[in-house]
Amino acid sequence: MAAALAIGVVEPNASGLGGEGLMVIYLAREKKAVAIDYRSTLPAGAAYDGRPPDVGYAAVAVPGTVAGLAHALERYGTNPFSEAAADAVRLAEEGFVIGPTLAGAIADNFEAILGDEPLAAIVCPEGLPLEAGARLTNKDLARTLRTLAADGPGAFYRGAIGTRIAEAMAAHGGFVTKGDLDAYRAIEREPVRGRYRGLDVVSGPPPVGGVALIATLQMLDTVDLKAHAPLSPERAHLTTEALKRAFADYSAYVADPGFVSVPVSALLSPAYARARAATIRPDAITPKVTAGDPASVKEGPSTTAIVAADRHGNLVALTQTISDFFGAKVAVPGTGIVLNNEVKNFSSRGVNVMAPGKRMRTTIAPTILIENGEARAALASPGAARIVSTMAWIVSNVVDYGLDVQAAIDLPRLYGRDVEAALHLEGGWPDASLERLRALGYTIEPHGELDLFFGGAQAIVREPRTGRLLGGADPRRDGAVIGY
Repeated sequence: MAAALAIGVVEPNASGLGGEGLMVIYLAREKKAVAIDYRSTLPAGAAYDGRPPDVGYAAVAVPGTVAGLAHALERYGTNPFSEAAADAVRLAEEGFVIGPTLAGAIADNFEAILGDEPLAAIVCPEGLPLEAGARLTNKDLARTLRTLAADGPGAFYRGAIGTRIAEAMAAHGGFVTKGDLDAYRAIEREPVRGRYRGLDVVSGPPPVGGVALIATLQMLDTVDLKAHAPLSPERAHLTTEALKRAFADYSAYVADPGFVSVPVSALLSPAYARARAATIRPDAITPKVTAGDPASVKEGPSTTAIVAADRHGNLVALTQTISDFFGAKVAVPGTGIVLNNEVKNFSSRGVNVMAPGKRMRTTIAPTILIENGEARAALASPGAARIVSTMAWIVSNVVDYGLDVQAAIDLPRLYGRDVEAALHLEGGWPDASLERLRALGYTIEPHGELDLFFGGAQAIVREPRTGRLLGGADPRRDGAVIGY
């Protein structure tokens, strides 16, 4: 939780107090996994003429980060919120040297940032984008964090911080009110579960993307991927076809379970996975993939990313976000809080349509792998729709190909899904694989090597025999592995 608060300071383009997320926790002593949903919610009075905007206060949903981290600390943590916030306070007050990734995000969004004076004061303090090597400070955010440490997380929702947020909303056409903030709660949910090569896969439940991840893996579990090289056209094709089917079902069925009934057990049943996988042709692309009907198959019995592990075997996989880089491109005056633009993640129709208090769907999928009752790995990644493909790819790299955790993260990636014609391939794929995929009918969208488009995965693997912890951090983003 200390890392989650600190990352909101040093990666203000991607997460922070004005955002939201979800975490999966494995408790070694109880051999139990829990999920904490702190996804943002639609303000009760939100109303739009057409699509919601991408920027500005009207794009903002009720933030959940503070509530989610506080809940995790209260129920499962070892330190109080005030101690967990100490490093974040120091980094905001004293500043930190920014790297190329953050500098690039500031430059790419410079014009939009200049539209909001409080945000521009943080990342463009002299009217120009801060460059790599410059020091970024956010003293307003340091004061906000001190207030939370002294008065408790409730100050964000029912105290002085919440009042500032509501006042800024009212002054700039936003919809989040004091009532919305007061009503917000983090929710503890049962994670979704599946199996892959004999491992239990435990991931984020609806309204996030764990169902799509597990569905992809369970379809791949019906084929022998090890018979094909890691960057072979056969593996790319089989993985893409599984992703297409998983995404089609995700779009059709997954939404806030407080508002719709999500058929999780049916979607993740082994029988349904086999039925969906049976429609994959190894030698041809499926031209159009639509959602399946999980009810027709008889069941057998049966997501910025941070991961952490301790010597007792406890693991946490956490993904938090403000949606687009710099969210709604606004910061609440006097607080240093950059606000999310999550409202746009609702759909115009189907199960993910807007409703007051509803949590919008997202593909984040923090995940834990369990082997024989012991947690073996925790992994998570940002990356929008690429999260599911990245997570499935890394799991397969470790489990099927025996790659060490860093090599599994470094291996060139792919991304394909049901609603996109192109297959996106990261730089580093062999020319022979590209030629074969084109011959199968794929339109290839090439990307650079270690491209930020494919996310920024972090993972920890526990060696089953020795218990030694091995960490991997994504070079596509400013990831790092820290042992303590």
